[in-house]
Amino acid sequence: MSKPDYACYLRDRAQLDAAGLLARGASEFSDQELLAFLLGGANAASDALALAGRLLEGGDAALLRRLTPRRLRTLAGLECGARLLAAIEIGRRAVRGATATALSSPRQVQAYARSYADAQKEHFLAIHLNTRHVPLCLEVVSVGTLSASLVHPREVFRRAVTEGCAHLVLVHNHPSGDPAPSPDDIEITARLVKVGELVGIEVLDHVILAGERYFSFREEGLVPGP
Repeated sequence: MSKPDYACYLRDRAQLDAAGLLARGASEFSDQELLAFLLGGANAASDALALAGRLLEGGDAALLRRLTPRRLRTLAGLECGARLLAAIEIGRRAVRGATATALSSPRQVQAYARSYADAQKEHFLAIHLNTRHVPLCLEVVSVGTLSASLVHPREVFRRAVTEGCAHLVLVHNHPSGDPAPSPDDIEITARLVKVGELVGIEVLDHVILAGERYFSFREEGLVPGP
């Protein structure tokens, strides 16, 4: 069975585009066609399909994960780039939520936050866990420079307290490729562990990502064990 002529949908009104997609299901369309729908809406089919082709570079939708926000803006423009970035992130979160299992080791934490391991700037993350150590969400607390993250306990615990999570796992990446903690990393971790004790949200670990390598404060005895 041949694929539907999606281009003809894009030539019509946006309402017909939406009706066609919902009537047939997303699985009926190619990666490029789905991407064109996100980018084009009611715009000309040829423009949307051509832009989708440039973004995919002859590959499949998995390549979209490699596109930086700057690259998205360059290729797709401000509005379309932002829309696509939001779609990629919500898709990542949906998949992560559907397959969430308890995080019981630093290796599992590394896999869960893998998409940040090669980031060119330091990202400080807080993984919110329930009482069974199943992730509730992954929050980007701060984005720093090439060598440092700016982190304040207030920012780390604000959402965790509001949403009533039971535990936290802290994560940040080292763009240098060396996962060894700096004195600042050790100091902020100790502060956050103490704050967690005060507010009743245990900090289980702090994992530093660096490419395929990681450093666990819990494994090295720098965060108290149970």
